[in-house]
Amino acid sequence: MLLKYKLAGALATTALMANLLAPAASANTDITISGNGANSNNTVNLSSNDTTNVTQTNNTSVNLTINSSANTGNNTANSNTGGDVNITTGNATSNVSVNVTGGANSAVLPNCGCNSTANITVSGNGASTNNTANVTKNSTRNVTQNSTTNVRGRITHRVRTGSNNADSNTNGSVNITTGNSNATTNVSVSSSNNTVNLTP
Repeated sequence: MLLKYKLAGALATTALMANLLAPAASANTDITISGNGANSNNTVNLSSNDTTNVTQTNNTSVNLTINSSANTGNNTANSNTGGDVNITTGNATSNVSVNVTGGANSAVLPNCGCNSTANITVSGNGASTNNTANVTKNSTRNVTQNSTTNVRGRITHRVRTGSNNADSNTNGSVNITTGNSNATTNVSVSSSNNTVNLTP
């Protein structure tokens, strides 16, 4: 985008001033001061302001209530006569795995136009003219990112094995094998992620 501004006048000893606000921070600007009479004062003030404000908020809240149960056993072999009694109980296992990943903020800011140029041409003015061109460029980019991850909860395991009964058995052997009881808990929490990509 090309912006062109021109000051021209035919009257001597005339002071001219223009305050120009560029409509696009990424624009290249041409300023021409020409055709003004002798002894004139000509001033161009060009101000380019670009402000970008980005605010991102991400909240992750997890409340856990997990009850896990595993039971095996509770077998009964009573009052047997003339034979062997065998009771074998398997394993009781309870495994709980929880994975929580926080949210993510991502901001991509476009080109601010900081590398745009201003071309100033002063020509064709009368004798003893005073010509001034002032160019000011301001670019401000503010990024605020807030992320919070909260995990609260209660995990309960109830694992039972055994409780086998073999009573009042005669004329034989009694063999009871009870399995193992196992309980594992794995909780993984990944924090939130914030990224900002700035284009110069």
